Amino acid sequence: MTLKQFFVDQAIIVRNFLQVTQPLRQLHASNPRPPAPEPATPTHFLIIPGDASNPSGSLGDMAMFTALMQSLRARNAASTFTIIGMRNHSITVPGIGEVPVVAAWLGRAGTIAFDKMVRQHHALFVMGADILDGKYGAALVQRIVDYCNHSVRLGIPATTLGFSFNRQPRRPTIHALARLHPMVTVNVRDQPSLDRFTRIVGIPARLCADSAFLMLAATESESEAEAWIASMRQSGRTPIGVNLNAHALAPAIAQAGMGALIKHIATQLQRAGEQKSLAFMLLPHDLKPQSGDVAILQELGKTLQQNGFAHVRYTQVDQPDKIKRIAGLLDLIITGRMHLAIAALGSGTPILSITYQDKFEGLYQHFGLSLEHTISPQQCLSEEFLASIKLAYEQRQDNRERIRTSLPTVKALALRNLDLAHP
Repeated sequence: MTLKQFFVDQAIIVRNFLQVTQPLRQLHASNPRPPAPEPATPTHFLIIPGDASNPSGSLGDMAMFTALMQSLRARNAASTFTIIGMRNHSITVPGIGEVPVVAAWLGRAGTIAFDKMVRQHHALFVMGADILDGKYGAALVQRIVDYCNHSVRLGIPATTLGFSFNRQPRRPTIHALARLHPMVTVNVRDQPSLDRFTRIVGIPARLCADSAFLMLAATESESEAEAWIASMRQSGRTPIGVNLNAHALAPAIAQAGMGALIKHIATQLQRAGEQKSLAFMLLPHDLKPQSGDVAILQELGKTLQQNGFAHVRYTQVDQPDKIKRIAGLLDLIITGRMHLAIAALGSGTPILSITYQDKFEGLYQHFGLSLEHTISPQQCLSEEFLASIKLAYEQRQDNRERIRTSLPTVKALALRNLDLAHP
């Protein structure tokens, strides 16, 4: 660690103490009384998203929202939900409808607003995903920990939905997580992450699977996309889904540049398509401009067409349950997005994953899938990408059977996310 990084980390810890930890202690000291007795079946749920600035910006986050809310609503039709954010607005969740987002995140004012909100709810959930190792900011992890601790001290259960944990978490993150109250339920979504978490942080946690496995696929047809898939099959071609994004491919982009990378991937896909009679559906899974999904896939589709490969379709869908429906109609999905991989596996569809941030090993373990069906970003610049596509295609039926037999166990692990430990 550099001296500069040390001082940055210390500043994060001190600022959080002044803006969050200390105010919550004062609020608890002045009013330690827990809220009204919890009903036999909790109905009011408060949720901390993965991105408080834009809770619905990622389709992966929306998949977790959808799965959690649908599952809780299935247990009790009277269940209501509130999301913590940076500004007051609302988002639309499939199968649920409009859900309010309440400003209770920024600065000391956000801390005070959270105290008011949490006292009006029966339980607190945190969208763990891949944020609790500090990769996307150590300050947010510090605030999450304080919010969870405050909640259980008031007698309100607090639960982190299953998350992954990389090999090199940020120091302020470790400092924060080690302070989690023993009554906060910590769920980790795969065994390698659980092993790292318990070793590095030193507190107990439970194995689960990602909550998004509980999301139901859309029942309404995506007519144009489904018609294209059917037409490809009728013409003798096997439809394959493809997702590329700037986050997963960052090392390859740094090495070769975006333009060269897209040209190389287009060449490899074209060769695979011609040799195995494939067709490619290009599926963005994050629609934010900075994610790169949309721009990269549109350019990839354009390049394939210019190269004379016409069996390609760009398909942009704005709801995760609709993507899960489409994923279930494809024979294989090549993806650099964890939650597109989860949508595919949850639909019984095999995957070839572009790995990053130590996230995919544990996912594959859940299904007994070989890591030979993963590829690094740098390997996308070599002939290994073509070889990996062909291997995943050739083994897709065997892998589909492994997924089918494993899915009930994985869903049972995902249901652990809903367990509430009462302080």
